Amino acid sequence: MASISTRTKKDGSQSFMVRWREPKTGKAQGLTFVSHSEAETLKRLLDANGQNFEVAQHAILENAKRVPTVAEVIQEHIDLLVRPSSGTVKTYQTMLDLHVKKVIGGLPVDKLDYRAIAFWVKSMMAKGRSPKTIKNVHGLISASMNTAEMLGYITRNPCRGVQLPSVEKAEDEMMFLTHAEFGLIMENMGKRYRDFTNFLVMTGTRFGEATALTVADIDLLGKPATARINKAWKRDGQNQFYIGPTKTGAGKRTIGLNPALVELLIPLVAGRPSSDLLFTTPKGERIVHKLYWHHFWVPAVKAAQLRGLRKDPRIHDLRHTHASWLIQDGVPIFTISRRLGHASIKTTEQVYGHLMPEALQVGADAMERQVAAFMR
Repeated sequence: MASISTRTKKDGSQSFMVRWREPKTGKAQGLTFVSHSEAETLKRLLDANGQNFEVAQHAILENAKRVPTVAEVIQEHIDLLVRPSSGTVKTYQTMLDLHVKKVIGGLPVDKLDYRAIAFWVKSMMAKGRSPKTIKNVHGLISASMNTAEMLGYITRNPCRGVQLPSVEKAEDEMMFLTHAEFGLIMENMGKRYRDFTNFLVMTGTRFGEATALTVADIDLLGKPATARINKAWKRDGQNQFYIGPTKTGAGKRTIGLNPALVELLIPLVAGRPSSDLLFTTPKGERIVHKLYWHHFWVPAVKAAQLRGLRKDPRIHDLRHTHASWLIQDGVPIFTISRRLGHASIKTTEQVYGHLMPEALQVGADAMERQVAAFMR
């Protein structure tokens, strides 16, 4: 049986060597590939032809004349990614296996057109897949078709111009808490995580960003005091957590801290090593979203509901609440966008634009001027 060994170079890129033993001479042979899929192809052909390289090579050359399928092109695209995280590769592989292969995966890539992509979108919708899932998988297909275009398999990416279901969330999916409502929740929040919960609502940081902060990221002596957001918890291909980059490039940012929050953070920073996580469990470990949600957030919300809270907020709604409070105070949308780490101000406007008091007032004033003529 042929085997494949992986070698990681100093620059982080990988190469794949296929090793086998020639049946006639008994000599060990090896051939290196940049793509894992190419290495797998040779290994499969060698195993199927008694380790005879000449026969395997002939089959490879014949195969090269054949137009690859959509699934093969997407697989090649995944294999050619430069230094992807194992979590990213696993996610893309799952998308290919679950959502593409059985629908349009077997189609020759040069036969993939607008009709086929539209059919795929409709089939995903019929299966009840969310607009976000459809958008994400379509993004993988489109990126793979860009690769196919560069490799000369096709002349144009057929994904361009295909309509996708709207991913805009209904307003009721996003929840904003008033100061009193948040206060009710905090009155019932476990003491261990009160400062952490206050930090989330006072900074608008994502859960994975806040729990990845170290003591070194906090500067309480600056004018103003700041928190440097430059990393977040990620999940790799084995479902293990590790600290990686923020969600987007714009997510790497520095946030100004208000005096009340500074007072809460002083005991968490004083005398601690700079490499320590800022917020931890009693054992000094990272705060796990599921455990915080189940043992602290949900009990606090339920207790608040017994006292009159009519909403059922998620942890992420603290980020939305933070933005809504800034908007109510008249903070410019650009400043809010930078503070939240959005990739563009357009994202901020789409999510929170309906809360802007200036826009609401301008619209009302304009309509008042227009109806004045027939209301008198």
